[in-house]
Amino acid sequence: MNNHPPGQGEKARSGAATAYDITRSAGVVGGATLVSRVLGLVRDILTAGFFGTGTALSAFVVAFTIPNLFRKLLGEGALTAAFVPVFTEYREKRGREAGWRVASVIFSLTTLVLGALVVLGFILIWMITGTFELSERFLLVFRLLRVMLPYLFFICLVGLAMAILNSLKHFVVPAFSPVILNLVWIASLFLLCPRFGDQPERRIFGLAVGVLIGGAIQLGVQLPVLKKKGFPFRFIPDWGEPAVRKIVLLMGPGILGFAVFQLNTAVDGFLALVIGPGAPAALFYANRLVQFPLGVFGLAFATAVLPVMARLMARGEKEEFIGAFSHGLRNVLLITVPAAVGLIVLRRPIIALLFQRGAFGAESAADTAWVLLWYSFGLPAFAALKIVTQGFYSCQDTRTPVKVAFGAMLLNLGLNLAVVFHPWLRAHLREGGLALSTSLAALLNAATLYYLFRTRLGPVRGRELVSFLGRLLPAAAALGLACRLSLSLLSGRLPEAALPARLLAVAVPVGSGLAVFLLAALVLKIEEVGGLLRALKKTRRPRPASSGGRG
Repeated sequence: MNNHPPGQGEKARSGAATAYDITRSAGVVGGATLVSRVLGLVRDILTAGFFGTGTALSAFVVAFTIPNLFRKLLGEGALTAAFVPVFTEYREKRGREAGWRVASVIFSLTTLVLGALVVLGFILIWMITGTFELSERFLLVFRLLRVMLPYLFFICLVGLAMAILNSLKHFVVPAFSPVILNLVWIASLFLLCPRFGDQPERRIFGLAVGVLIGGAIQLGVQLPVLKKKGFPFRFIPDWGEPAVRKIVLLMGPGILGFAVFQLNTAVDGFLALVIGPGAPAALFYANRLVQFPLGVFGLAFATAVLPVMARLMARGEKEEFIGAFSHGLRNVLLITVPAAVGLIVLRRPIIALLFQRGAFGAESAADTAWVLLWYSFGLPAFAALKIVTQGFYSCQDTRTPVKVAFGAMLLNLGLNLAVVFHPWLRAHLREGGLALSTSLAALLNAATLYYLFRTRLGPVRGRELVSFLGRLLPAAAALGLACRLSLSLLSGRLPEAALPARLLAVAVPVGSGLAVFLLAALVLKIEEVGGLLRALKKTRRPRPASSGGRG
């Protein structure tokens, strides 16, 4: 018997297919991100072994910051967020050819702008090095920057190509793009660096050349896939194209938001130095641990859900749009709430396993664990914020998230100042107070955006979200209890300094916690767990029937 009213069954099947597509796509992105993060960790370990923390690596890091900044701004930030909804709208409302024209125009203009930036960069480097008397340290920075500057050109075009492919529901090649850079980076350490000499200041140029080669390969891998998808590669530098103005106007708030984030990061670092010389390092290492689940799962769902929501909004399918939004939000919470509980309970053994050796002693581990505790409370809010922000971007509204982010930044700053200058807070919270401020600001940011999103669109399945959280939180608590009991049983029975013992102190509680969580999810009927596992299975399964036709 069909319980749906006439026409409702088709919508239900369409919604199921949309949810399946989002989860499966997020699985692809998340799996590739996981591989990239692991390779990145290997890369950092090997790089440290080759160059330590000396002048050569410091100069490289400073030089690499410049093209990397443009990558975050153009390749993965404001340009992508502005381009995807406009490109999708043109394809859906004006046809395939109109969409390809917009993509060709933006690709052409971006190529010209990036080429001009690279040339301008070379001129500035020549003027600075030729005009000022610089120390060897700063000269090395500019020499390395001269080698890596064209990476800016390649990697920003890679970001645009990835945005086009993601809009076309092709996630595999874009998702594995960062893996390429890590592999080339690692290969450069062994194959290129020794060819440049024996001194670290000479060998580091091998790594700079490797970064440039990695960027070129990343772009080279994307272009054939774009061509196969039908991208015409026409050179149309049409500044008068209406879509250009639309994208530029949407980019403005995104650039401002990026500037707000960078300012916030700089202020946090400065205030951490006021608390103590080791506080910035504790914040850095704890943040790296929080960014792992956030990058693998939060970013994966945010990447997968943006083109889907943009397409549904362009078609005017409001209910399906809200369904996709709700699905993305529930799934990032499904991952990050248990992950936050696990990090809180297992923060000390995790930090001991990954970092506690050499100069990173027990005191450093304790300080980092204290910061990780307060960052972990904000992990679900950090992930939810990514989804809610994508909801606004899908509606071609980049201003509202920036306005709210600016308010959250002021709150974060006020709380940070209170922690630093209030004697009681500084004595009891120390650098952990800065992490707590960030978590509270993220929570307010996400909640405010969610409220404004609901005000704009009407009901966004809030009762469904509350019901989901009512089942998820007890399951996460059961996970935390299982991890804690496992850790207590192992405590004192393993030699703390031995690497196998440290590995067991993490693996056994994590394994038991996951088992208990899955059992609790079954008992509490958390359907999202089953959907996530089905979509992420390696074996092929028949997809839910879609409403067909449009794509």
